[in-house]
Amino acid sequence: MRDPRIPLKSSLVAGLLAFLFPGAGHWYQGRRFKATIYSVGIMTLFVWGMILGNWQPVYSELVYRGRADTAQLEFNHPQLKMSFGYAAQFLVGAPALPSLVQDFRFRNATGKQEILDSEINSDFSGIIESRGDDGELRKELVAGRIVIIPAVADQPFAGTLTVVDKDGIETEYEVESNLRLGRAIFGSPRREIRCDLVDKAADETGSDASLQGTIPRSFQDWFQAPRDTHELDQLHGDLNRRFDIASVFTWIAGLLNLLAIWDAADGPAYAYGDEKPEKEEEEED
Repeated sequence: MRDPRIPLKSSLVAGLLAFLFPGAGHWYQGRRFKATIYSVGIMTLFVWGMILGNWQPVYSELVYRGRADTAQLEFNHPQLKMSFGYAAQFLVGAPALPSLVQDFRFRNATGKQEILDSEINSDFSGIIESRGDDGELRKELVAGRIVIIPAVADQPFAGTLTVVDKDGIETEYEVESNLRLGRAIFGSPRREIRCDLVDKAADETGSDASLQGTIPRSFQDWFQAPRDTHELDQLHGDLNRRFDIASVFTWIAGLLNLLAIWDAADGPAYAYGDEKPEKEEEEED
């Protein structure tokens, strides 16, 4: 029941503003002190949760991989399932709405890339597999820089890979074939890359090798985007219980804003009949 003693203006507008940003509905009503309390309290909790979780606790969908090694390399659209935690995070309003935009982008983007449409020039980390003279398969953890240029002559791409081993020795490879890039839109700051390599410095015929690694993904392509359980496992491994705490903070922030929305749309709850008598009434008695 709304209290007529409080000018709430339009309850619909106040409720909508309170949903879009914590405290905005109360500010619209002129309840500035309460607006500040809601805004600072809820946003501090939400942002602190994001910081604790490396800005990754909020996502609207979980991705389930099919036959590919990882969901990033899935060519077809993988199966998606809503994240139940997002139901609470959604109530924070605008700070959690990028998830819906990223979900739309994810659903309308193609899967893994095998043809480049722009140059890749970035750092990378990963594993190089190669066979030695004895025929044994060797795996080496490496980091370095990769440059791949699309559409050169009759080749779909051409590039080089420069790696530095633990002893500081540089080795240069040529990117030969079977290039595969992970999905452009995905909930991970790192984008997967697979390709075959040739180390021409090894001998005259060249030495075959393959790369399984990752390159950086732009912020706008991973922030609040759908992710798979593999990425979540990595986050839990890197952050341990910090990621769980971060998620809970963002959930609580959303649920607290639900109370703020209710208060803005319908006003605070007051009991009638327990008001203190006015001075005049006391004097008459």
